[in-house]
This record gives sequence, C-alpha cells and structure tokens, in this order.
Amino acid sequence: MFGVELPAKDKVDESVEAESLSTQEKTRPKKILEIPLDDDGYMVDQVQAEFIVRCLERAEKEGFDEIILSIDTFGGVVFSAREIAEKLLQTTIPTTAYVKTKAISAGTFIAYACDTIVMNRLTTMGDAQMIIPQADGGIEEAPEKYVTVYRSDWEKSCEENKRSFDLARGYFEIDVEVLLIEVEGKKEYITRTNYEHRYGKLEENAQPKIEEIICPKGQLLTLTSSKAQRLGIATEYESYNDFLKQNYDISAAQVTKFEMTMNDNILRFLGTNSWIFVILTLVGLNGIYMEIKAPGIGISGFMALVCFVLVFGSRFLLGTASTFELMIFVVGIFLCLFEIFATPGVGVVGLSGIACMFLALVLASLPPFEGTLPSYEFHWNWIKTLSLQVGIAFVVSLVLFLIFLPTFFKSPLMQKRLGQMEFAVEKGYVVDTTSGQGYEGQEGVALGDLRPSGKVELSDGRKVDVVSDSGYVDEGTPVKVSVIDGNVIHVRRINNHA
Repeated sequence: MFGVELPAKDKVDESVEAESLSTQEKTRPKKILEIPLDDDGYMVDQVQAEFIVRCLERAEKEGFDEIILSIDTFGGVVFSAREIAEKLLQTTIPTTAYVKTKAISAGTFIAYACDTIVMNRLTTMGDAQMIIPQADGGIEEAPEKYVTVYRSDWEKSCEENKRSFDLARGYFEIDVEVLLIEVEGKKEYITRTNYEHRYGKLEENAQPKIEEIICPKGQLLTLTSSKAQRLGIATEYESYNDFLKQNYDISAAQVTKFEMTMNDNILRFLGTNSWIFVILTLVGLNGIYMEIKAPGIGISGFMALVCFVLVFGSRFLLGTASTFELMIFVVGIFLCLFEIFATPGVGVVGLSGIACMFLALVLASLPPFEGTLPSYEFHWNWIKTLSLQVGIAFVVSLVLFLIFLPTFFKSPLMQKRLGQMEFAVEKGYVVDTTSGQGYEGQEGVALGDLRPSGKVELSDGRKVDVVSDSGYVDEGTPVKVSVIDGNVIHVRRINNHA
C-alpha cells in the first residue's frame, strides 16, 4: 500500500507567501525614472555628463525598474557623450532613449547606448560625424586617431543592443554607402565595401539583391521618426503620454524626474560662456593691481580672489584644470610682487610673472591632450582661441591700469584713504641712511608709489630711498632731489607733474 505524503504546513505557507509576493510584483506599477538630456541653451558637456552619471548611479541605489532618457539636443562634446554612453551600457536597469524633438550628433550616439530607442512623431536623429570646431568659427573632420576610438564605441553599443553596426556607420562616416539587402529571406544592412568583399566574387545572379540604398556615399545618415521605424531602429509614438500609456499604463505625472541642480546650472554658465571667462579674468587682474597699488584696502583683493576662485574652480569641476595651473598662477603673482617691492625697474621678473599668469589661465581651460604636447591642428586652434581671450583680458586690464585707475587713485576719496596708509617717518617708516653727497638737484623717476617714502632711480642709474615733499607720488612720476636733510633725501615732483 502506497501512502501520499501531505505537505507540511510551513511549506504550504511559504508557497502561498511566494505566490502572493509574485502577484504583488506583477500588479505593482513600475518605478520609472526620467532623466532629461536637452540643450536648454547649451549642448552636451561635462557638467551634463556628470549629472547623468549621478542620476544613473542614484537610480540603481533607489531601485528604479526602468530609465527613460528624454533627448532633445543638437549634440556637443564627444568626450562627454562617451562618458554618458559608457555608463548607460554598464547600468543593469533597462534604458530607453526617448527622442522628444531631435537627437543629432552626440544625441544619436548616446541613444544607441540605450536598450530601446523611441521617437516622438515628426522628430529626427542622425548626423553624428565627429567634427572639430575651428577658431574662425568653421569646422573640420576629426583626425582618424580620434575617429577610430569613436568608431569602436559605436560598434560596442551596436553589439550590446543587437543593432546593425554597418547601418550605424552611415551616421558618422561620410564616405560609407549603406545598403539594404535580402539574404535567405532576411533583411540585412551592409556597407558597399562589405557587400563587394563578401559577394563580389559570386555570379551576378547569385549576389543578394540590393533592395535600397539607405545612405548614399557622400551623405550622413539622418532619419525622421517614420523612417527610423520603417528601418527597425526605433518605435514611433504620437506623444510622450501615448508612449507611457501603451508601455506602462501610467501618465507623465507618475514618472519620477531628476533635474539639474542650481550648482550644475551655475557651473555650466561659468564654464561654457567664454565672455564670462574674459570678464572674470579682467576684473580679477584689476583687483590684483589695485591691491598691490594700495595694500590694505581689502575690497579689491577680495574681488580678485572671488573672480579667480570662480575661474579656476569652474575649470577644476569641468576637469580641464589641476593644481599645476593654480600653482603657476600663484607663482606669477609672487613674481610680480617681487618685481614691485624687491627689484623695481628691472622688468625681467615682472614679465616672467605676467607670463606665468597668462600661461596658467590658458592651460586651465584646455582639455587634456592624448600625450604631453598638442598633436593636431585643432589642438593649436584651441590654444589660439584661449590665448586670444586671455590676451584681450590682459590688454584691457593694462589700459585700465594706465588710464582709468591712476585717475581713480587721485580722486579725493582715494587720496584721503591713501593718506591714512602713508609710509611716514613719524609712523616708524625709515629710509636707508646716506651721506647725501652728490644727490642734491639730481632728477629721477619713482620706482614705486611714494607714500611719501619710497625708492627713486636717479638719472645716473643709482637707486636711493627718498621722502616726497609733494605728498603721494605715483610710480613712474619724474622727481627731483630738493633737499638733503641729514641722512634723508627729499624729492619733489618736476613741474607739478600729474
């Protein structure tokens, strides 16, 4: 007699509980995350790349079921787009690229890294050739050294997401002709070169029929939503809500959306607009000059500090600057200070300081090169453009130094303020002792500001410490030794020189 073993009560409970959890999982609405990838006045850049990478990492930690990357962009920096694509390929959460209006250039490249591509009706994607902007506003095709890496990234995305790499080459290789053929009843995309290599030796009647030339040679592949759907690349929907309703049975209001923070937007503003860089550099340089001219005022030094913190800080966060550039800039400032206070009139040290500051500002905005030195023409074009921007800031600063700031320092308000900081003998400021023999009546120029004490270079080249009887005297003002009072040399402005 055979008996039937009854299941234990705890096993029955576990089975019921597992079935209940499975049912809840099926009925629970999916947790969907939307990440925007749109121009919003800019293009794909490092700030946006870091934002999307953060969102993808956060999505995994918070247990989202699917991610929708809503794309509306004309493209942008390839290096930043590669960072986004790499993270999309690595994430374990299913990803969908939803083209809201356009996914051009880097937008198409990023869309291909997603598991699924969806397009709103009457939208466009394609034209993803790698180009290099020129200093004169034009563009040129990137050298093969960069294109070959870009090509391998495309191949990797196509392989991962089961898409035709031969078709994808039409987006970014202008010399490639893409064909649609039929092989054993199946449609297949193939380049003209691969077609001839694979089937060229066969008899003409044995060669697969070319159904359509998808992308002629000399053109880049750019597709409307309807054509993309016909070619099996994307699915077309009437609207975003239509897509959500058909696939998840939810509305846009039920989708979690991550947005850029205010810090992201500020950094993007500072890092992208070259005129902001020029203005900050200009104001910062003038602040340094004013602080050197009248130390102790404070506001000018603080102004310079804020400007250069913004300049270098934004470049640090964008990944183009390092402590090396900052150190060069600080060394430049110290060399200028040394020129003014220790070796006035020599010139070499001061010019070296200015060169260091100039070099640091240019290098801080340059992206890292592959190798120690620039290798391609577009590298030098970047350097030329940045040098021009920094040069404009330095030239305008020099104009302000020579014309506007002297007038500012001679204003009654500043004269009063400078009078409070005068280096007078009775306040403890002394000059080197001298016999005074042979100095009376000699002419020279002030090597620094006389407040009223300071240094003068006489016409015979000697540098002596003096006290001005004309009050505050600007650097470079012609003076004449008027009186020798014991060990102190007194000077006055020549002909009331202003």
